[in-house]
Amino acid sequence: MIDPEPPQSVEDDADFEHNGQGEAPDTSALTALQLTHRAVAKFPELTRRYQKFIGTAAVVSSALIVLASIAVSRRMNRGESPDSILESITRDEIENAGKQKPAKPDKANKKLNRPQH
Repeated sequence: MIDPEPPQSVEDDADFEHNGQGEAPDTSALTALQLTHRAVAKFPELTRRYQKFIGTAAVVSSALIVLASIAVSRRMNRGESPDSILESITRDEIENAGKQKPAKPDKANKKLNRPQH
C-alpha cells in the first residue's frame, strides 16, 4: 500500500525553487499575499471591474492586487489581525489605497536615530 503524500506547505504550494528567477518570499510576505487575495475575493464586483482577458481566460488585473496589498499592508502594520482585516476591509478602501500618501516620519524620532558625530 502506498502512503498518501504529506500535505504541502505554503512554500511548496508557491513552487519556489532555486531556478534563477529570484528568491522565494518569506513567510510574512506569503501571508500578506494570501490575505490580499482573500480580501479581493470578498468583492466579486470589484474583480469583474478589474478583469483582464488573456486569450480565453479572464484574470484579475495586477493593479487590483497591488491596491489591495497596499490596503492590507497598512492594516497589518497597524497591528490588526488577519481576521479583523478581512471582516472590516471595504471595496472603497481597496480602490483608494493608491491615492493616499504615506505618513511622513516623525521628526523627533528621526533625530533619535541619527548617529552622533
